[in-house]
Amino acid sequence: MNKKNILLLALLLAVVGVAIYFYKQDQNSSIKGNPFTQFAIEDTNTITKIFIADHDGNTALLERSNNSRLWDLNRKYKAREDAVKNLLQVINRIRVRGNVASTARDNMMKVMASSGKKVEIYTNGENTPSKIYYVGPNTPDHTGTIMLLELEDEGKSPEPYICHMEGFTGFLNPRFFAEEMEWRYTGIFDYPKLEISKVEVQHSVPAWSFEINYNGGNQIKLSHLGQPLPRFDTVGVKDFLLHFKKVHLESYRTFLKPEVEDSIRKSPPVVRLIVTNKKNEKQVLSLYLKRGKENTLDANGNPTPWDPEYLWGVNEKGEVGLAQRYVFDPITLPLQAFQKN
Repeated sequence: MNKKNILLLALLLAVVGVAIYFYKQDQNSSIKGNPFTQFAIEDTNTITKIFIADHDGNTALLERSNNSRLWDLNRKYKAREDAVKNLLQVINRIRVRGNVASTARDNMMKVMASSGKKVEIYTNGENTPSKIYYVGPNTPDHTGTIMLLELEDEGKSPEPYICHMEGFTGFLNPRFFAEEMEWRYTGIFDYPKLEISKVEVQHSVPAWSFEINYNGGNQIKLSHLGQPLPRFDTVGVKDFLLHFKKVHLESYRTFLKPEVEDSIRKSPPVVRLIVTNKKNEKQVLSLYLKRGKENTLDANGNPTPWDPEYLWGVNEKGEVGLAQRYVFDPITLPLQAFQKN
Protein backbone atom coordinates (compact mmCIF):
# COMPACT_ATOMS: atom_id res chain seq x y z
CA MET A 1 0.00 0.00 0.00
CA ASN A 2 1.53 3.33 -1.07
CA LYS A 3 1.75 6.42 1.09
CA LYS A 4 -1.19 8.09 -0.65
CA ASN A 5 -3.53 5.17 0.10
CA ILE A 6 -2.34 5.00 3.70
CA LEU A 7 -3.06 8.70 4.11
CA LEU A 8 -6.55 8.31 2.63
CA LEU A 9 -7.32 5.34 4.91
CA ALA A 10 -6.15 7.24 7.98
CA LEU A 11 -8.28 10.22 6.98
CA LEU A 12 -11.32 7.96 6.46
CA LEU A 13 -10.89 6.33 9.87
CA ALA A 14 -10.60 9.74 11.49
CA VAL A 15 -13.81 10.92 9.86
CA VAL A 16 -15.65 7.76 10.93
CA GLY A 17 -14.33 8.13 14.46
CA VAL A 18 -15.50 11.72 14.69
CA ALA A 19 -18.92 10.74 13.33
CA ILE A 20 -19.28 7.96 15.87
CA TYR A 21 -18.20 10.28 18.66
CA PHE A 22 -20.75 12.95 17.80
CA TYR A 23 -23.44 10.31 17.26
CA LYS A 24 -22.85 8.93 20.74
CA GLN A 25 -22.72 12.39 22.23
CA ASP A 26 -26.02 13.26 20.57
CA GLN A 27 -27.55 9.97 21.68
CA ASN A 28 -26.35 10.40 25.27
CA SER A 29 -27.61 13.96 25.44
CA SER A 30 -31.03 12.88 24.12
CA ILE A 31 -31.16 10.12 26.71
CA LYS A 32 -30.11 12.39 29.58
CA GLY A 33 -32.58 15.08 28.65
CA ASN A 34 -35.46 12.71 28.02
CA PRO A 35 -37.90 12.19 30.94
CA PHE A 36 -38.80 8.76 29.54
CA THR A 37 -35.28 7.53 30.26
CA GLN A 38 -35.44 8.41 33.96
CA PHE A 39 -36.44 5.00 35.30
CA ALA A 40 -34.60 5.20 38.63
CA ILE A 41 -35.98 6.38 41.96
CA GLU A 42 -33.12 7.76 44.02
CA ASP A 43 -34.77 7.48 47.44
CA THR A 44 -36.43 4.07 47.61
CA ASN A 45 -37.59 4.82 51.15
CA THR A 46 -40.35 6.89 49.55
CA ILE A 47 -41.73 3.79 47.81
CA THR A 48 -44.81 2.57 49.67
CA LYS A 49 -46.31 0.11 47.20
CA ILE A 50 -45.31 -1.92 44.13
CA PHE A 51 -47.70 -3.85 41.91
CA ILE A 52 -46.42 -6.42 39.38
CA ALA A 53 -48.55 -8.26 36.80
CA ASP A 54 -47.61 -10.65 34.01
CA HIS A 55 -49.51 -12.04 31.03
CA ASP A 56 -50.06 -15.41 32.74
CA GLY A 57 -52.46 -13.78 35.19
CA ASN A 58 -50.04 -13.67 38.11
CA THR A 59 -50.06 -10.57 40.30
CA ALA A 60 -48.00 -9.46 43.27
CA LEU A 61 -48.99 -6.47 45.39
CA LEU A 62 -46.12 -5.47 47.66
CA GLU A 63 -46.86 -2.93 50.40
CA ARG A 64 -44.48 -1.47 52.94
CA SER A 65 -45.49 -2.34 56.51
CA ASN A 66 -45.33 0.08 59.42
CA ASN A 67 -45.23 -2.75 61.96
CA SER A 68 -42.65 -5.06 60.44
CA ARG A 69 -39.41 -4.97 58.47
CA LEU A 70 -41.13 -7.36 56.05
CA TRP A 71 -43.36 -6.04 53.29
CA ASP A 72 -46.92 -7.35 52.91
CA LEU A 73 -47.77 -9.55 49.92
CA ASN A 74 -51.25 -9.48 48.38
CA ARG A 75 -52.58 -8.46 51.81
CA LYS A 76 -52.42 -12.03 53.13
CA TYR A 77 -48.73 -13.02 53.39
CA LYS A 78 -45.36 -11.47 54.14
CA ALA A 79 -42.98 -10.98 51.21
CA ARG A 80 -39.46 -12.37 50.98
CA GLU A 81 -37.03 -9.85 52.40
CA ASP A 82 -34.26 -10.70 49.92
CA ALA A 83 -36.54 -10.40 46.88
CA VAL A 84 -37.86 -7.00 47.98
CA LYS A 85 -34.31 -5.81 48.60
CA ASN A 86 -33.23 -6.94 45.11
CA LEU A 87 -36.23 -5.22 43.52
CA LEU A 88 -35.59 -1.92 45.31
CA GLN A 89 -31.94 -2.14 44.31
CA VAL A 90 -32.91 -2.36 40.64
CA ILE A 91 -35.33 0.56 40.94
CA ASN A 92 -32.61 2.64 42.56
CA ARG A 93 -29.78 1.80 40.15
CA ILE A 94 -31.53 1.19 36.83
CA ARG A 95 -30.11 3.17 33.93
CA VAL A 96 -30.71 3.41 30.19
CA ARG A 97 -27.82 1.91 28.23
CA GLY A 98 -29.06 2.88 24.79
CA ASN A 99 -31.85 3.02 22.25
CA VAL A 100 -33.56 0.09 20.61
CA ALA A 101 -32.65 -0.03 16.90
CA SER A 102 -35.24 1.81 14.82
CA THR A 103 -35.72 -1.26 12.62
CA ALA A 104 -36.71 -3.37 15.63
CA ARG A 105 -38.68 -0.73 17.54
CA ASP A 106 -42.19 -1.45 16.22
CA ASN A 107 -41.81 -5.19 16.61
CA MET A 108 -40.46 -4.77 20.15
CA MET A 109 -43.48 -2.65 21.11
CA LYS A 110 -45.75 -5.50 19.94
CA VAL A 111 -43.74 -8.07 21.89
CA MET A 112 -43.93 -6.01 25.07
CA ALA A 113 -47.67 -5.50 24.64
CA SER A 114 -48.28 -9.24 24.26
CA SER A 115 -45.86 -10.74 26.77
CA GLY A 116 -44.29 -7.98 28.88
CA LYS A 117 -44.73 -7.38 32.60
CA LYS A 118 -46.27 -4.27 34.10
CA VAL A 119 -44.75 -2.78 37.23
CA GLU A 120 -46.52 0.07 39.03
CA ILE A 121 -44.47 2.00 41.60
CA TYR A 122 -46.25 4.14 44.20
CA THR A 123 -44.48 6.68 46.39
CA ASN A 124 -45.33 8.68 49.53
CA GLY A 125 -48.61 6.83 50.08
CA GLU A 126 -50.15 8.15 46.85
CA ASN A 127 -52.93 6.18 45.17
CA THR A 128 -51.60 6.90 41.67
CA PRO A 129 -48.32 5.32 40.53
CA SER A 130 -45.52 7.82 40.05
CA LYS A 131 -43.80 5.51 37.56
CA ILE A 132 -44.87 2.47 35.57
CA TYR A 133 -42.37 0.08 34.01
CA TYR A 134 -43.21 -2.16 31.08
CA VAL A 135 -40.62 -4.94 31.21
CA GLY A 136 -39.89 -6.74 27.97
CA PRO A 137 -37.37 -9.37 26.81
CA ASN A 138 -33.66 -9.41 27.42
CA THR A 139 -31.10 -8.33 24.84
CA PRO A 140 -29.34 -11.08 22.84
CA ASP A 141 -26.09 -10.51 24.76
CA HIS A 142 -27.96 -10.98 28.08
CA THR A 143 -26.57 -7.76 29.52
CA GLY A 144 -29.68 -5.61 29.25
CA THR A 145 -33.47 -5.67 29.31
CA ILE A 146 -35.88 -3.87 26.98
CA MET A 147 -38.12 -1.59 29.04
CA LEU A 148 -40.55 1.26 28.55
CA LEU A 149 -41.52 3.96 31.05
CA GLU A 150 -44.85 5.62 31.77
CA LEU A 151 -44.92 8.71 33.96
CA GLU A 152 -47.79 10.21 35.93
CA ASP A 153 -47.50 13.62 34.26
CA GLU A 154 -45.92 12.77 30.90
CA GLY A 155 -47.87 9.66 29.88
CA LYS A 156 -46.32 6.64 28.16
CA SER A 157 -43.00 6.75 26.33
CA PRO A 158 -43.28 6.48 22.53
CA GLU A 159 -40.35 4.05 22.41
CA PRO A 160 -38.61 1.43 24.57
CA TYR A 161 -35.01 1.52 25.77
CA ILE A 162 -32.27 -0.93 26.65
CA CYS A 163 -31.86 -0.81 30.43
CA HIS A 164 -29.29 -2.24 32.83
CA MET A 165 -28.28 -1.83 36.45
CA GLU A 166 -25.10 -0.01 37.39
CA GLY A 167 -22.51 -2.30 38.92
CA PHE A 168 -24.31 -5.44 37.73
CA THR A 169 -23.67 -7.58 34.65
CA GLY A 170 -26.78 -9.39 33.50
CA PHE A 171 -30.42 -8.81 32.70
CA LEU A 172 -33.14 -7.43 34.97
CA ASN A 173 -36.23 -9.35 33.90
CA PRO A 174 -36.02 -12.09 36.60
CA ARG A 175 -36.27 -9.53 39.41
CA PHE A 176 -39.70 -8.42 38.23
CA PHE A 177 -41.56 -11.68 38.84
CA ALA A 178 -45.25 -11.82 39.77
CA GLU A 179 -45.84 -15.39 41.05
CA GLU A 180 -47.29 -15.18 44.55
CA MET A 181 -45.60 -18.30 45.91
CA GLU A 182 -42.23 -17.11 44.64
CA TRP A 183 -42.67 -13.84 46.54
CA ARG A 184 -43.97 -15.42 49.71
CA TYR A 185 -41.81 -15.17 52.83
CA THR A 186 -40.79 -18.65 53.98
CA GLY A 187 -39.58 -17.81 57.48
CA ILE A 188 -40.98 -19.98 60.29
CA PHE A 189 -38.87 -19.06 63.30
CA ASP A 190 -37.56 -15.51 63.17
CA TYR A 191 -35.93 -14.38 66.42
CA PRO A 192 -32.82 -12.37 65.46
CA LYS A 193 -32.33 -11.10 69.03
CA LEU A 194 -33.19 -14.50 70.51
CA GLU A 195 -36.38 -13.10 72.05
CA ILE A 196 -37.47 -16.62 73.06
CA SER A 197 -38.90 -17.78 76.37
CA LYS A 198 -39.56 -21.45 75.59
CA VAL A 199 -38.85 -24.11 72.97
CA GLU A 200 -40.69 -27.43 72.93
CA VAL A 201 -39.47 -30.31 70.80
CA GLN A 202 -42.08 -33.07 70.70
CA HIS A 203 -40.73 -36.20 69.04
CA SER A 204 -42.82 -39.19 67.98
CA VAL A 205 -40.55 -41.09 70.39
CA PRO A 206 -41.46 -39.60 73.81
CA ALA A 207 -38.04 -40.43 75.30
CA TRP A 208 -36.46 -37.97 72.86
CA SER A 209 -38.78 -35.05 73.65
CA PHE A 210 -37.74 -32.05 75.75
CA GLU A 211 -38.52 -28.48 76.69
CA ILE A 212 -36.18 -25.52 77.12
CA ASN A 213 -37.05 -22.48 79.23
CA TYR A 214 -34.86 -19.51 78.46
CA ASN A 215 -34.56 -16.23 80.38
CA GLY A 216 -31.55 -14.76 78.58
CA GLY A 217 -27.82 -15.27 78.97
CA ASN A 218 -27.11 -18.59 80.64
CA GLN A 219 -30.46 -18.76 82.43
CA ILE A 220 -31.54 -22.00 80.81
CA LYS A 221 -33.65 -24.89 82.10
CA LEU A 222 -33.95 -28.22 80.31
CA SER A 223 -36.90 -30.48 81.13
CA HIS A 224 -38.20 -33.88 80.06
CA LEU A 225 -41.91 -34.66 80.46
CA GLY A 226 -42.22 -31.80 82.96
CA GLN A 227 -39.22 -32.87 85.04
CA PRO A 228 -36.22 -30.48 85.13
CA LEU A 229 -32.86 -32.09 84.46
CA PRO A 230 -30.21 -31.05 87.02
CA ARG A 231 -27.24 -31.71 84.74
CA PHE A 232 -27.05 -31.02 81.00
CA ASP A 233 -24.81 -29.49 78.37
CA THR A 234 -25.55 -25.77 78.84
CA VAL A 235 -23.32 -24.71 75.96
CA GLY A 236 -24.93 -27.28 73.67
CA VAL A 237 -28.43 -26.05 74.54
CA LYS A 238 -27.42 -22.42 73.98
CA ASP A 239 -25.98 -23.30 70.58
CA PHE A 240 -29.25 -25.12 69.84
CA LEU A 241 -31.27 -21.98 70.65
CA LEU A 242 -29.10 -19.83 68.38
CA HIS A 243 -30.44 -21.73 65.36
CA PHE A 244 -33.87 -20.18 65.96
CA LYS A 245 -32.63 -16.73 64.98
CA LYS A 246 -33.52 -17.58 61.39
CA VAL A 247 -35.28 -20.75 60.23
CA HIS A 248 -36.97 -20.95 56.83
CA LEU A 249 -38.84 -23.49 54.77
CA GLU A 250 -37.43 -23.78 51.28
CA SER A 251 -40.74 -23.11 49.53
CA TYR A 252 -44.51 -23.39 49.76
CA ARG A 253 -44.60 -24.54 46.15
CA THR A 254 -44.96 -28.29 46.74
CA PHE A 255 -46.77 -29.23 43.50
CA LEU A 256 -48.72 -31.76 45.56
CA LYS A 257 -52.32 -32.66 44.84
CA PRO A 258 -54.79 -31.43 47.51
CA GLU A 259 -55.60 -35.00 48.59
CA VAL A 260 -51.89 -35.72 49.13
CA GLU A 261 -51.45 -32.58 51.23
CA ASP A 262 -54.53 -33.57 53.23
CA SER A 263 -53.06 -37.04 53.81
CA ILE A 264 -49.85 -35.49 55.16
CA ARG A 265 -51.77 -33.25 57.56
CA LYS A 266 -53.76 -36.22 58.92
CA SER A 267 -50.70 -38.39 59.56
CA PRO A 268 -48.71 -38.14 62.81
CA PRO A 269 -45.64 -35.88 62.59
CA VAL A 270 -42.18 -37.21 63.36
CA VAL A 271 -41.50 -34.06 65.36
CA ARG A 272 -43.34 -30.90 66.34
CA LEU A 273 -41.59 -27.64 67.20
CA ILE A 274 -43.33 -25.08 69.41
CA VAL A 275 -41.56 -21.79 70.10
CA THR A 276 -42.93 -19.18 72.52
CA ASN A 277 -41.54 -15.66 72.43
CA LYS A 278 -41.24 -13.06 75.20
CA LYS A 279 -44.75 -11.80 74.40
CA ASN A 280 -46.14 -15.29 75.00
CA GLU A 281 -46.87 -15.71 71.27
CA LYS A 282 -46.44 -19.22 69.88
CA GLN A 283 -45.15 -20.41 66.53
CA VAL A 284 -45.72 -24.09 65.66
CA LEU A 285 -44.31 -26.28 62.90
CA SER A 286 -44.92 -30.00 62.37
CA LEU A 287 -42.47 -32.06 60.34
CA TYR A 288 -43.27 -35.21 58.38
CA LEU A 289 -41.14 -37.74 56.53
CA LYS A 290 -41.10 -37.31 52.78
CA ARG A 291 -41.04 -40.30 50.44
CA GLY A 292 -37.83 -40.59 48.47
CA LYS A 293 -37.25 -41.82 44.95
CA GLU A 294 -36.60 -45.47 44.15
CA ASN A 295 -33.16 -46.78 45.08
CA THR A 296 -32.61 -43.92 47.55
CA LEU A 297 -29.72 -44.41 49.97
CA ASP A 298 -29.31 -42.88 53.42
CA ALA A 299 -26.18 -41.19 54.77
CA ASN A 300 -24.66 -44.59 55.52
CA GLY A 301 -25.30 -45.95 52.04
CA ASN A 302 -28.23 -48.13 53.07
CA PRO A 303 -31.53 -48.29 51.11
CA THR A 304 -34.27 -46.08 52.58
CA PRO A 305 -37.85 -45.24 51.54
CA TRP A 306 -37.41 -41.67 52.82
CA ASP A 307 -35.94 -38.60 51.21
CA PRO A 308 -32.52 -37.99 52.82
CA GLU A 309 -32.58 -34.27 51.98
CA TYR A 310 -36.14 -33.05 52.55
CA LEU A 311 -39.09 -33.25 54.95
CA TRP A 312 -42.61 -31.88 54.70
CA GLY A 313 -43.33 -28.96 57.03
CA VAL A 314 -46.86 -27.94 58.04
CA ASN A 315 -47.46 -24.60 59.75
CA GLU A 316 -50.25 -23.59 62.14
CA LYS A 317 -52.60 -22.79 59.25
CA GLY A 318 -52.17 -26.27 57.81
CA GLU A 319 -50.12 -25.07 54.85
CA VAL A 320 -47.59 -27.57 53.54
CA GLY A 321 -44.07 -26.53 52.61
CA LEU A 322 -40.77 -28.13 51.70
CA ALA A 323 -38.24 -28.31 54.54
CA GLN A 324 -34.53 -28.97 54.09
CA ARG A 325 -33.08 -31.51 56.51
CA TYR A 326 -29.87 -29.46 56.47
CA VAL A 327 -31.82 -26.62 58.12
CA PHE A 328 -34.05 -28.62 60.44
CA ASP A 329 -31.83 -31.48 61.61
CA PRO A 330 -29.90 -29.18 64.02
CA ILE A 331 -33.17 -28.08 65.72
CA THR A 332 -34.78 -31.53 65.93
CA LEU A 333 -32.10 -33.18 68.01
CA PRO A 334 -33.19 -35.72 70.67
CA LEU A 335 -32.94 -35.02 74.38
CA GLN A 336 -29.95 -37.36 74.63
CA ALA A 337 -27.83 -34.88 72.65
CA PHE A 338 -27.78 -32.59 75.70
CA GLN A 339 -27.63 -35.04 78.56
CA LYS A 340 -24.48 -35.59 80.58
CA ASN A 341 -23.56 -39.03 81.85
